[in-house]
Amino acid sequence: MKYNIIILIFVLCIIQFSKLCGQILIKLENAQDRQGIEGVFAQIFDKNRNTKIYVSDSQGKIFLESAEFPLIIRISHLNFEIKSDTLPSPKDEHLILLTPKNKLLDEIIITGQYTPESVQNSVYKARIITATRIKAQGANHLQDVLSTELNIRFARDNAVGGSNLSLQGLSGQNIKILLDGVPLTGRSGTANEIDINQINVNSIEQIEIIEGPMAVNYGADALAGVINIISKKDISGKIDLNLSFQEESVGNEFSWFEDGIHNPSLSIGYKPRKHWYIQGEGQINRFGGWQGDALGREKSWYPKTQYFGSTLVRFEKTKWNLYYRLDYLNELIENLGAGNDNNPLRDPFAIDEEYQSHRWMHQLQGEFKLGKAHLNSVVSFTDYERNTNQFVKNLVTDQESPTGTEEQDYISYQNYFTRQTLNNALQDDWVETQFGLEANHEIAGGTTLSEGNKSLTDLAFFASAELTLIKKIKLRPGMRYGYNNAFSPIPTPSLNVKYDLNPQLQLRAAYGRGFRAPSVRELYHEFIDANHNIIGNKDLEAEKSHNLNADLSYKLPKIDLSMSINGFYNYVDNRITYFTPEGVNQPTTYTNLLKYKTTGGQLNARWQGKNLLLNAGFAYLGRYQRLSEAESEGEIPQYVFSPELNANAIWQIPTIHIQLSGFYKYTGANKAYTLIDEEPVLQKINAFHWLDFTASKSFWGGLTLAAGVRNILNVTQVNNNISSSGAHSGNSGGQSPVAYGRSFFLKLHYQLNIQQKNNP
Repeated sequence: MKYNIIILIFVLCIIQFSKLCGQILIKLENAQDRQGIEGVFAQIFDKNRNTKIYVSDSQGKIFLESAEFPLIIRISHLNFEIKSDTLPSPKDEHLILLTPKNKLLDEIIITGQYTPESVQNSVYKARIITATRIKAQGANHLQDVLSTELNIRFARDNAVGGSNLSLQGLSGQNIKILLDGVPLTGRSGTANEIDINQINVNSIEQIEIIEGPMAVNYGADALAGVINIISKKDISGKIDLNLSFQEESVGNEFSWFEDGIHNPSLSIGYKPRKHWYIQGEGQINRFGGWQGDALGREKSWYPKTQYFGSTLVRFEKTKWNLYYRLDYLNELIENLGAGNDNNPLRDPFAIDEEYQSHRWMHQLQGEFKLGKAHLNSVVSFTDYERNTNQFVKNLVTDQESPTGTEEQDYISYQNYFTRQTLNNALQDDWVETQFGLEANHEIAGGTTLSEGNKSLTDLAFFASAELTLIKKIKLRPGMRYGYNNAFSPIPTPSLNVKYDLNPQLQLRAAYGRGFRAPSVRELYHEFIDANHNIIGNKDLEAEKSHNLNADLSYKLPKIDLSMSINGFYNYVDNRITYFTPEGVNQPTTYTNLLKYKTTGGQLNARWQGKNLLLNAGFAYLGRYQRLSEAESEGEIPQYVFSPELNANAIWQIPTIHIQLSGFYKYTGANKAYTLIDEEPVLQKINAFHWLDFTASKSFWGGLTLAAGVRNILNVTQVNNNISSSGAHSGNSGGQSPVAYGRSFFLKLHYQLNIQQKNNP
């Protein structure tokens, strides 16, 4: 793609200006046992800001040629803390001591905490996915990262090019998707879900996943859990420039300008003064579509082009900091119709459709120290619009003309959100507190809603306290209560318990109640055309849920092995789902299902050696739903279960400066009972295996080259005989789409980091 070629030329020009550094001996040792450390990556800057990357030998030594001092050295290793140091003057030998990482304490969680907390000390059982892991996967989208996680599944919606997400067996409208703690706006498709692929994956610093209802902290839509995407907000040094481009095939389809995936990106971070930080990011993600079994100009997977942009300005003082962030999305999906040349009196033509989305997301966040207390303030505004345009395209002249107005539609959302939390206003050695106020006002309009703009307002007050008892037990009771202009909310209590049986063994248990009011789309949807007949239901009731979670974690620090086993139970009353009445030409609508339950367990293990990180897990998920009011107790089994298995490995080979990564997941058959001729019949979507592999190599001057194979086992679709009343079930001819087949990618990344003068 032309954007990538331009960036490649730019990168090569920059590299030509990089100059080689000098000769000096640097010894890198473990601060605990004073042994040399092999495979340490060291980025060294001389006084003229020229840079070069070295890797220590088997004795922990790096040999440089003569250089102009002072030198700045930035050191990184999988098992040791990142460190920067200054070598002020030349001498025969420089000794630098590195501190080993405590792997469990090293992961810091923000979501649901009073202040940033280590995963080990948090009362919540959380999963952390770091930027290093995202980079190791060569991910183009957030789905590439999450699809190999346990208890997370996706179902593709080919009609709008999105993917529907489920967590703990609960669908996407029950999952709170946050960007830096701010709810994402822009539910699309008939599934009423946030499309997580409309997020720039290159801007992510960390992903935090907490399973189970977080209604006390985050309100509606958090029955299944919370996925909080933490964006990058800082750099090491004065200037940090990152340029990359990625080229990837789509199955066996690829060309430099059209077919395949073309993904250039640029980010710049700059600290002009001591308290200021400015950041800008941009990315283009061009997906050329996938032909698959389609004929002519039609595509099995529609072409998609995404433009991402963001900017951030932060001002930070000792007792307060404030930042403003703006994110922009422009997405175009093209549905190319079949060519028609049956009329000799007119040029060949086709009826095409375009789905275009725009999203502007503004957020202003601040943290203020008020004595021992902290005030965290969030104010945001999101403007989201999605347009569907149908037109006739002349295949000879390329001229386009719109079809009838009934085939043109749009929907828009404006969301105003604020969240104010006061942490530790009442603080002692044994208690911490949080008091919060949250307001959310959403305005929706468009041709796919009943006439006139609709709005929903939600106000809530929430409070919780964390009590530390006998230094081994933490209790966190919480309560949320509020106002909704369409429904009467119920109080949503929660209780989390953490018990340290000993320094290596921890037990967590939690209960939470959830509440979800129907969305604007579920209440007022009105989508009627040649292919759809969907109407909302103004008589829907709010969903209510109960959740139980328990987790037992064990670690062996001497061999750096950690293991955990956990279980969960969800009970959802009045779950909202699709319903199509019997009879001819009856519209699909929404209804409250009487009962829906999920339960399951999970076993995880993690081991980290000198240059190798291994993760493996097994999950077993069961679902139960009542099919009709007439169903008698015990008429169908309570649950149908599905297994999952995953494993991943990251291996560094210091001697040749290469990192190898592999990611595997087995997704068991997804089973469900459906009514056929008023009789419950067990149906399923077949199981499948997924495997990715990536290799990357670091070169001098901040250059990294990565190559990989995605979907090695060449999965495209799986058998599906589950009857669906949804408008876009993704089930065509008894098949559910999974992927576009085995693909290969190549990524070039260049980083230029300039340190502060005399300040590493």
